[in-house]
Amino acid sequence: MTAARQVFLEQGLKASTVEIARRAGISEASVFKRFPTKQALFLAAMGVTETPDWVKRLSDRQPTANIKAELTEICGEMLAFYQEGLPRVFMMMAQKKMPHPPHSPHLPPPPVRDSRLLALFLERAVAGGWLRAIDSMALAHLLVGSIINYVIAHELPPMVQSMPQMPPFTQRPTAIQPESQQPEVKPESRIEPSQFVASLINILWAGIAPENSPAG
Repeated sequence: MTAARQVFLEQGLKASTVEIARRAGISEASVFKRFPTKQALFLAAMGVTETPDWVKRLSDRQPTANIKAELTEICGEMLAFYQEGLPRVFMMMAQKKMPHPPHSPHLPPPPVRDSRLLALFLERAVAGGWLRAIDSMALAHLLVGSIINYVIAHELPPMVQSMPQMPPFTQRPTAIQPESQQPEVKPESRIEPSQFVASLINILWAGIAPENSPAG
């Protein structure tokens, strides 16, 4: 799988299964014994068709009184998943090796899958009295979207530095200042993943904690 992923990252969807087999040290026939098509191999190499362990656990996970820590753990696992796969996808799209994010025709895209599963978990938490009545799907979208945005902001910049950049907007975007007058844009300090997840849950907690829950 490592050889296939590397070749696809270098050559995109047009990569040759002959080259993949050569780098893996196996025959092309062996590749197709495991994967019926090159598309199936590509999706597996990008980590799309394989269901991560944390997703399997989330499907049946039952919330408890320790729901705040459980949400922090789930979001941490989700962030690690997107940290691994999202940069590969965006890199290939930036290099025009892939027209859009890949996903199996038989499975929803990971963000849709994760939002649905997380919403069901949140509904179980509400039913158990561990969270106040909330719009579980809206909260799930907020969490998943925030995590994906974090990965895009902190993991993708090194790969897109060579891409054309839009000039920064001033406080009055009706006109763009001459280049000599444009303010210098400095990147923000990196927020560590665990710190980001903890801060995200802390910010949301006041609005989702059960009515009798102590603050924090």
